[in-house]
Amino acid sequence: MAEHPESVAFFDIGNTLASVRVTADRKDIESLTVYPEVPPALTELHERGVRLGILSDRGGIPEDRVNAALDRSGLLAHFDTRLVRYGPKNSTLLFEQAAVVARDTGGGSTPTLLFVGEDATERAFARGAGFLVAPHPALATAVLGQRAPLRYLRIRGTAADKADWRALLRRQPLVPLYGGDDPASAELYAVTDAATALRLDDLGFLVDRLGAEDEPLTTDLYLLRDDRRHTGRFGSAVGNAVDRFTDDDAARQVLASSPAGLFVAIPAGRSVESHHFADARHGHHLKLRATPALLADHLAAAPAAGPAATDLTPAERDHLTRCVTADGIRREVERYTGARPASGTVTIRSRHIHHPDNATAVRTLLADATAAGRGRLRVRTHAFAHEGRTYENVEAVLPGSGPTGVVLVSAHLDSTGARQPGYRAALDPAPGADDDGSGVAGVLCAARAVLALSASDGVPRREIRFVLFNAEEHGLVGSHAYARDEARLGTDIVAVFQLDMIGHDVRRPATFELHAGFTPSASVQGRSLRLAELVAATAARMSPSLPEPQIHPGADGGRDPAEQRSDHHSFQLHGYAACLATEDFFAGPGPFAPDPEPNPNYHLPADTTINARYASDITRAVTAAAWISATRR
Repeated sequence: MAEHPESVAFFDIGNTLASVRVTADRKDIESLTVYPEVPPALTELHERGVRLGILSDRGGIPEDRVNAALDRSGLLAHFDTRLVRYGPKNSTLLFEQAAVVARDTGGGSTPTLLFVGEDATERAFARGAGFLVAPHPALATAVLGQRAPLRYLRIRGTAADKADWRALLRRQPLVPLYGGDDPASAELYAVTDAATALRLDDLGFLVDRLGAEDEPLTTDLYLLRDDRRHTGRFGSAVGNAVDRFTDDDAARQVLASSPAGLFVAIPAGRSVESHHFADARHGHHLKLRATPALLADHLAAAPAAGPAATDLTPAERDHLTRCVTADGIRREVERYTGARPASGTVTIRSRHIHHPDNATAVRTLLADATAAGRGRLRVRTHAFAHEGRTYENVEAVLPGSGPTGVVLVSAHLDSTGARQPGYRAALDPAPGADDDGSGVAGVLCAARAVLALSASDGVPRREIRFVLFNAEEHGLVGSHAYARDEARLGTDIVAVFQLDMIGHDVRRPATFELHAGFTPSASVQGRSLRLAELVAATAARMSPSLPEPQIHPGADGGRDPAEQRSDHHSFQLHGYAACLATEDFFAGPGPFAPDPEPNPNYHLPADTTINARYASDITRAVTAAAWISATRR
């Protein structure tokens, strides 16, 4: 990059340079951990004569606390502190101010400017201020040095022809977004520059250039599923979908199709909210973000062994029975759906990410976890950018006292009413009692039960985290950001138990489902099945009113219908064992399974009630499985 000595590259911090955790009071950074691939990338740019700066929104955290965290991490030393600027990136203003500082600190000449950040809306504002932009540090050199246009690609080949295809692709400056389902074939959706695409041609891959040049600069790629498309089709004027792909502008957003659905590039300033198709099943779309794990060797590893012991002591069973009750579940669901005040006079009418009460729900969860922990839980937020805004996951950590490894109990905190015609996300109620107020209540009750168990038992245990993910309804956005961070930092997560829609049961006999399917990796699926089998075993002991669950994938070899459709998938994608507990929402497994009982109020404002006893039975079984995973395995 010596031919462009007057160049300045600005970086966002969270999700681009480092994983950041913020204290529950939002006044300090608890931890800032640099991604391992970042220092070499920054060093390379610096050696090429590029000055480095930061453009990031620090929210309510004082500037000196952010700088102190950057300094402790060793990151600050890479940057010219005169080029470290903080503020909202919801207009061109911060970028214009940064351009002035870059010029004034560089001798008065106008430098070439680059902004590197994951959010397409922020990149669009940067372009409006005259910046070059890149969605990932791996592409900074190509964009700044070669001015090479970026493209979405579909890369195909076969493992027989390219036994080391993952290793070949790892050596290229590309950003993986989505992989195929067949572990025996090479298929990858990615972003890279034109020169790299030509190298892939020469290596023998089949490379489809998708969309227009530089389309990745200011768009986000989604996989959109229309589960009615054989009758309704993507273009049908049904449900609350505003964009039907029937006009020329919307049709140009469609880059490719597959059996899973359409791959759609949604422009900055637009929301995936406008693509909610009627009668789409759970997990109807998936946001495709940078996922280096798609090229990791764990996807080609061998399957796991069988399940471990599942015994609980009488004292443990007593704690679980007393702490996880129908009344406790009901009370929490009512607080987080507006049926009763969440705290004082504060009422949560919706947890949709576009509704102001989403932030209220986050604050309430932080307060609830802090109160429940009584100093024993580390309560913090994990922030991520989406559609030009910052959202937060909520995390409460019970530190380990013996074996290494981490166990997660999780749910998603957001809601939607998007199946309602005319639904206005920022204004209308979306109580989401079942989806996923029932899971939120389950996680809170599980946390209290585990705190009681750990206080009285004295058994050495792994670290246990209780995590509520945001923006699940927009394509598993919060959980993907979280899981990707943990994988990039090498966190040893041994088990993830996701609670998503555990409150609808009317028909007798009651049943529930456990989902562990992950087609790309027999190893990940095998380890996930062990968790599902563990939950099934603990349900028989702790919740005898529940019948034997339906475990997917079943012995018939069919694909798990919930694969990729809830937050457990984000962890499987990064090589972690994870399973989903849910009500009887999907058909199967096998041809003789009873008909499913999906909630008729799914994604409607009418989702206001649950079967609290049923939800508590599932929660108790999952909590027991998490405790066993933390103490026995």
